Amino acid sequence: MMSEMWVDPPGVLYAISYVLAAACFTAFIRRPSWNCKKTIKCFLFAAFLILFMFFTDDVPQIWFWPCLVLEFAALYGLMYCANDMNQINTMYYTLHMFIIGEFTASLEWLICFFIVGGEPVKLSAFQAFNLFVVYVLVYGAIYLIGRKLYRTQIDVNINGRELAMVAVICFTVFCMSNLSYVPVNTPFSAQLPREIFNIHTWVDLGGLAILFAYHAQLIELQMKVDFDNMQNILDMQYANYQISKKSVDMVNQKYHDLKHQINLLRAEFGSKDALEYLDKMESEIESYEAQNKTGNKILDTILTGKSLYCQQNDIKLTVVADGSLLNFMDIMDISSLFGNALDNAIESVGAIPDKEKRLIHLTISKDKGFIRIRMENCYGGELDFENGLPQTTKRDRNYHGYGLKSIRSTVQKYNGSVRVEAKDGWFELRILIPVSISERGEIVR
Repeated sequence: MMSEMWVDPPGVLYAISYVLAAACFTAFIRRPSWNCKKTIKCFLFAAFLILFMFFTDDVPQIWFWPCLVLEFAALYGLMYCANDMNQINTMYYTLHMFIIGEFTASLEWLICFFIVGGEPVKLSAFQAFNLFVVYVLVYGAIYLIGRKLYRTQIDVNINGRELAMVAVICFTVFCMSNLSYVPVNTPFSAQLPREIFNIHTWVDLGGLAILFAYHAQLIELQMKVDFDNMQNILDMQYANYQISKKSVDMVNQKYHDLKHQINLLRAEFGSKDALEYLDKMESEIESYEAQNKTGNKILDTILTGKSLYCQQNDIKLTVVADGSLLNFMDIMDISSLFGNALDNAIESVGAIPDKEKRLIHLTISKDKGFIRIRMENCYGGELDFENGLPQTTKRDRNYHGYGLKSIRSTVQKYNGSVRVEAKDGWFELRILIPVSISERGEIVR
């Protein structure tokens, strides 16, 4: 039998702890700005969770699991509305916040139970003060830890296997920490209230440590995968540049040979019609000579290769660029940056059925102490953003979507910034690189 001093922790304390865990997570994860609709949804989920757990505090034990499922669903809804993540990622982090909430509430109740000397604890001014102090301290620590653990420079994409692993950990921790609440004598359950509260608190803390360690390992693994994939993209774009360079050199050689042949034909044929035809042919050839001459040979080669592809696929590519501004950059960085940007734009406009909307604009200029690179292109359909970057539309997210990541990584190497925006059917990529870097010819740290 349980001690007569046994008092179940109020469910509303857990509800408040869950809501604070979700709020804490939202605070240290970088997400797009809030709007009125999102705020109302979050408020409704939080209010439902608190009120539901308040009014179902004394329900019969048979309703424990159905109520728990509804409570977890409300926490999931709150996390989903507050943070722009896909469903798998939302479930993954909701499990984390659930265990954090369990630990914080059980710790607060244990401290309160200890201070009053084992007497039954009721909601009171002291309870409220104790709750405030414990929650502030615990969630302050969680914020400091989570800001470094969860707020990373990489996009952690959780797959089904990783989600299942965390779900098993959380379910096991929850069952073990609450085993003593079941009114059945088992070899693993405690009998006295203080022992029960201790077991609940320390099992939750151990589970939280396991989740933190697992997430840290997951980040390290994904950072390695991201680095390898972006390095592969860098090598691939550089290989494409070398292939394009050979092709463009061959075309240029043929172009110069053709100019000499035209001059010979002009000397041999003196008729007016023949000369007019040769003048027209030479004018068309000279338009090629003036094309994609930006002042940077690497950029010229990339643009020429992409321009030929665009012409063959009814894509209009316009370029207004001072390529000499990029002469300080490494060859592989230029090929990766513009190769990825143009490939993404070409892929996007290539999916548009209306050929008149297959437009790509590229500008490179110097303005107010910065090199400004701006890539615009039309797009169709809807784009989902996460961590400031649009998510890939391909089904296999594990092996796609690294183009913009590679661009961001390359720009950050030069202390620059990347911003993307999609509005009114136009996708815009904007890059800023401090001019001081290019003037010195080195990266300023």
